[in-house]
Amino acid sequence: MKVRISILRFLPVMLLLIFSGGCSKDEPGAPAANKAGSQTSAIAVAAFKVQPEKISRTIELVGTLEGKQEVTVSSEVAARVIAVKADLGDLAQQGQPIVELDSTEFRLAVDRQNSALVQVLAQLGVRSETDPLPEASQTSIVRRASADLADAKSSFDRTKALVAKAVESKAAFDSAEARYQAAQANYTASQEQVRNLLAQVDSLCTQLALAKKKLADCIIHAPFTGTVKARLVEVGQYVREQTAVMSLATINPLKLLTSVPERWFPHVRPGAAMELTVDAYADKFSCKVNRVSQAVDPQSRTFNIEALVDNSRERLRSGLFVRAVLTTSKVESVIRVPAAAVLSFYGVQKIYAIENGQIQERVVKLGDRADDFIEVTQGLNAGDRIATSELARIQQGSRVQVKEEN
Repeated sequence: MKVRISILRFLPVMLLLIFSGGCSKDEPGAPAANKAGSQTSAIAVAAFKVQPEKISRTIELVGTLEGKQEVTVSSEVAARVIAVKADLGDLAQQGQPIVELDSTEFRLAVDRQNSALVQVLAQLGVRSETDPLPEASQTSIVRRASADLADAKSSFDRTKALVAKAVESKAAFDSAEARYQAAQANYTASQEQVRNLLAQVDSLCTQLALAKKKLADCIIHAPFTGTVKARLVEVGQYVREQTAVMSLATINPLKLLTSVPERWFPHVRPGAAMELTVDAYADKFSCKVNRVSQAVDPQSRTFNIEALVDNSRERLRSGLFVRAVLTTSKVESVIRVPAAAVLSFYGVQKIYAIENGQIQERVVKLGDRADDFIEVTQGLNAGDRIATSELARIQQGSRVQVKEEN
């Protein structure tokens, strides 16, 4: 009984040894099967070969579109508004009346100044303000005084000769002399009177021109062709001098004024290309830098640039917020890979490099992105190959087979 129990106790161990020995024997087809199994375990992936390329650096900017010309038109005279000839959104042509003011008072002022001028001109013997002014010696006032002076001098000379011959008395001589001196004084006064009248003409002409200007200012014109951004007055409203009545802005071209960080100062010049996007449209708008400020703001550490945007199709509007990409003159050699090949885990970016048919994870640092490609500043070298497909199936050490390469 003890011998049978011992045999039964060791029976499982003996069966395990027999089974293991049978499995360990070499079979003719075993190596081929193992080799075939290693080939089928490789994952077919698409690969991208890293090559350096030269690119022009770009800057992302924001700004607001403005009219190339924008102005708030103001009244130059104080009067009541009697007509508004342009409203919000209207296109006003250069010189077109946009607001009309009551001109009654200014028309009367013109008439008053004109009457005063006509009176002075009449004293000078001039019929119209358009007629040339005469020389002082040709005016009737001076000619009359000149004639009186000549007559007094002749009488004085005759009396003086008669007194010398004892024909006339000393009293007659004194009377003739006094008359002659009075005529001289009157002649001088007449010349001064004419000069004063001529000065009055100049003053009255100036006042008349000013009165006519104020009369003309009662009709306010558009200083340039543009759209009405804001209507600021109503009919019947009394406006004073320098009261804003309307805001105008040009529609083509538009202007983008934005700021650029100071480190880009050497690489931004007039003529640099820009691409703009606005929320209203999916497509992009091209423009070029028109002006570059030659000074840097010490507070913001930026400098301003201005770009002109063609708006001949009138798709854009003044005041739109835009995002701009500026292409600078700075050219660098960089490495860029498809953005889809970069994986992000808790703030760490990595790619799957292919080395000797196996996947090697690499942590990378990224730079600028352009469309479907992104710059890698650290972690890759020229000539490396990276996997661009089956990223969810592969990991560190996975065996892969490249099915296509870009």
